[in-house]
Amino acid sequence: DITGAPEVDETVANHLVQTVDASRLMGASVIITGLSPEIAQTLVTIGVDLSKMNTVGDLQGGLEEAEKLLGYPASRQDGSAG
Repeated sequence: DITGAPEVDETVANHLVQTVDASRLMGASVIITGLSPEIAQTLVTIGVDLSKMNTVGDLQGGLEEAEKLLGYPASRQDGSAG
């Protein structure tokens, strides 16, 4: 979750990409959450290919994406199964 990152420069972007790549090498699926439109634009501008990353805007979306990847049934806002 990068919600708390006020800005992302090339150094931070490179660390993020390296972390995602290393995690994938270990067999993990990575979901980057908290990606604001401004930070996404910055990442694209400095050459990060976001199409190779699983990104969502907020933590709730990240949890929903993780459940989907794990094959859990979709849940509704009230917490009951859909």
